[in-house]
Amino acid sequence: MNFRSLRLLIWLFIMPLAGKGAIVIDGQLKENPHSFVTLYGFADYISNAPVEIMQVHTNGAGSFRATIADSCGSLLKLMVANRSFSFFVLPGGAYTICDSAGIFTITDNAGAPVNRLLHNMEQDLAQNWYPLFADTSGLFRLTLPADAVFSRFRNIVSKYTADTSGAAYPLLRYDAAIYYLLFIHQLPDTTGLMDQFENVYFNSPSVAVKNPFYMQLLGNYMQIRMILLAHQRYKGNGADLLDKVTHEAAYFTSPQLKELAWVAGCEQAYRINREPEKKDELSCRIRATMPDHLASGPAREMLFHVIAENTRARIGNKFPMLPLKNEKNETITLADITSELILVDFWATWCWGCIEGMKQFPDWISKCKGQLTIVAISVDDNLQKMKAFPGKPAEVPGVLMLYNGRTGGYLDKLQITGYPTYILLNKNREIVAMPGYTSSVADQLQTALSASPNK
Repeated sequence: MNFRSLRLLIWLFIMPLAGKGAIVIDGQLKENPHSFVTLYGFADYISNAPVEIMQVHTNGAGSFRATIADSCGSLLKLMVANRSFSFFVLPGGAYTICDSAGIFTITDNAGAPVNRLLHNMEQDLAQNWYPLFADTSGLFRLTLPADAVFSRFRNIVSKYTADTSGAAYPLLRYDAAIYYLLFIHQLPDTTGLMDQFENVYFNSPSVAVKNPFYMQLLGNYMQIRMILLAHQRYKGNGADLLDKVTHEAAYFTSPQLKELAWVAGCEQAYRINREPEKKDELSCRIRATMPDHLASGPAREMLFHVIAENTRARIGNKFPMLPLKNEKNETITLADITSELILVDFWATWCWGCIEGMKQFPDWISKCKGQLTIVAISVDDNLQKMKAFPGKPAEVPGVLMLYNGRTGGYLDKLQITGYPTYILLNKNREIVAMPGYTSSVADQLQTALSASPNK
């Protein structure tokens, strides 16, 4: 860990020692009887840059115990055998993590059952509230008056947030607010509601830097203000994302929040600018303008982490060879593939753009004349969901369907945040292109073929 990261870690996790204690995590990982288990915290909750806490070894039966300080934060990540699992903890809490059929589950053994409360509230909102304003395709369609939808939201959330003094309350409150924002930003005349939301959740309460849901909410809010015309207060160049970030962040009242909003907006700008060239250009502009917007050391450190996390996968880097599962549940790595080029496509069954992109597979393979293998890697919840999906092109020659899952190692190693994500590899399995959109894949394939020694 470099000195910059160490200073940020001290600021976030070591300085606030009030209420210090211990969090106990027991593992029952029967599918990993002899494995190293790594526990991570996060340097901050905007970039979510991982910070290793400790590594333990299962005892031959898959069991382990880890005791860590409360100061490590409320969101932790466990990684074992290239699979990861994120979960929430409260001061003094005790938790048990189990695995079954490749899926991790967590039980809160002591204190407020924060993971169960969060899960139950989210399920309640998804089943009994979200359908009031979205049809089965996910498109906005208001079926009740807005007041009735607001009322249903309050009734559901109040069941889980009645204890406002509990340690889980801040997590539950801001998690619920993320869902609330999904609704209000879609209303036809929502200018006043968005301004009110800003005052209630950001400008009135204290800034909650150590609350992961607060920071996620801030990022989501900045994204809406930046890209949706109905919510923009910016009247300048519509294509200048960084200019929009600067303008929208200035509306917050707290100097600390202005800085955090600027960092969160930069994170969202990276998500929108998915091509490597645009990311590099954005990084240069961010570094050049940072002194004008960030006076505090901690905010600067967060921004350095945002830049680093969003440029993990670089052209020229070796692509990591991690184990994946095929539809027969056999283990395969990309090192087993012998074609001149590999186009990796990270996709999910719920991603409409991914399925549309797959319709181009036969054309791409045909134009590459036997030199291309397309490896479509599913990030769904489980292998069965990928296998059962009727829209996948499993029978197309030259296409290999593999499974990484939402907890697989590739998402961490490459910082994949949107789908489809395309990564083109050469014969040496180096990254030669990362087309940001389906429409640019064909041109990148032709460029790579022209550069190939076997063309």
